[in-house]
Amino acid sequence: MALISQPPTNAVDTQDGTLRIAGPSEGWRNFFVAVFNICNALTMSGTTAQRPTTLLWVGRPYLDETLGIPIWLKSITPTVWIDGTGAPV
Repeated sequence: MALISQPPTNAVDTQDGTLRIAGPSEGWRNFFVAVFNICNALTMSGTTAQRPTTLLWVGRPYLDETLGIPIWLKSITPTVWIDGTGAPV
């Protein structure tokens, strides 16, 4: 499963035989929203109770402020977070 779909390949619009630069299409908006969400997820931190439950992927980092350490997602189903030694946290 890809976290981000490919962006649209057509950046121009041809209507009535004229070539013009198109405004941001729905495809481009969706692409940049997905990029923003992933970039935001890469810098998330919070308490153990606030660990993310959406936009999960294996290897996703999270700074657990309750534990005071960075952790990474090892498994999505079931959700398993590990510390730098590989121990579940």
